[in-house]
Amino acid sequence: MKLFNNPPSPYGRKVMVVAHEKGLVDRLELHAIDPWSDPPLLIATTPVGKVPALVTDDGLLITESTTISEYFDQVGSGPKLIGRDRFEVMARTALAQGLIDAAFGTVIERRRPAERQWPLWVERQRRAIDRTLARIIPAQGRFDLGDIALACGLGYLDFRLPEITWRDANRALAQWFEAASQRPSMLATKP
Repeated sequence: MKLFNNPPSPYGRKVMVVAHEKGLVDRLELHAIDPWSDPPLLIATTPVGKVPALVTDDGLLITESTTISEYFDQVGSGPKLIGRDRFEVMARTALAQGLIDAAFGTVIERRRPAERQWPLWVERQRRAIDRTLARIIPAQGRFDLGDIALACGLGYLDFRLPEITWRDANRALAQWFEAASQRPSMLATKP
């Protein structure tokens, strides 16, 4: 399988954590790509030009990190990351994905020239981050796809938006994250 990825991406990290958890890393041909430069190899693989993008051994193109993660959960080994409680897991995954999207949107907006930035957009994303952190709850006694997405989102906040001191208002979540961060899959994918 070929995986086109950008290691600092929270979306790409989510996929790689799943690959580690499911014992698939050795089966992946990794292509570290800067998607912002529209590299010809990425564009030839996926018309949307975004990472992560997976080409399966059968030649199927799968894009979007949650869909790739679901595929890895099916073809990999080890405990299921999306079990019989699929809708509960996917609901938490979607909430954590919203956290990632808000953080990523903030980072991208701040990369624009200062005179073109939209402060109200950044403020709206910050409120979304704060509300999500106050509401999201990790699973107890397991590490599933919802937890992986949450851990990658929290890690991305630390990596790209360290001025957001989310631990102060979310002590239980901070304790959970400290433990989750020590998993081999999280250590191996830290940006």
